[in-house]
Amino acid sequence: MKLLLLVVLGGGIGAGLRYGLDRLLIGLWPETAAGFPWGTLTVNLVGCLAAGLLFGCLGREGVKYGPELKLLLITGLCGGLTTFSAFALQTLQVAPGKAAINVAASLIGGMTLAWVGLWVATPAAS
Repeated sequence: MKLLLLVVLGGGIGAGLRYGLDRLLIGLWPETAAGFPWGTLTVNLVGCLAAGLLFGCLGREGVKYGPELKLLLITGLCGGLTTFSAFALQTLQVAPGKAAINVAASLIGGMTLAWVGLWVATPAAS
């Protein structure tokens, strides 16, 4: 139960950061934010950088940490900020062929299923 609470805490903080960063970028550049999802792109890139840095630092020889810190910071915080960070980090940890399959399946499958969801949810024109 403690581990779940750490993930929830980190995820809540990450989700709040995602929302705040998106609003900040829209406030700074409202004219450009309307035509491109800058907030989403930014949190995806920041989340990937953070996940890589945290994973690399926590995995260094001599660095002592418990699984709790990894769950709080990587799974929770980075996962709440963006699930793209988990996708990127996990893709880098598998063999190149499997990585290519994961990238293609995630991109093509995700875009296709988002389109299907929109199609199903949108009433047909009469």
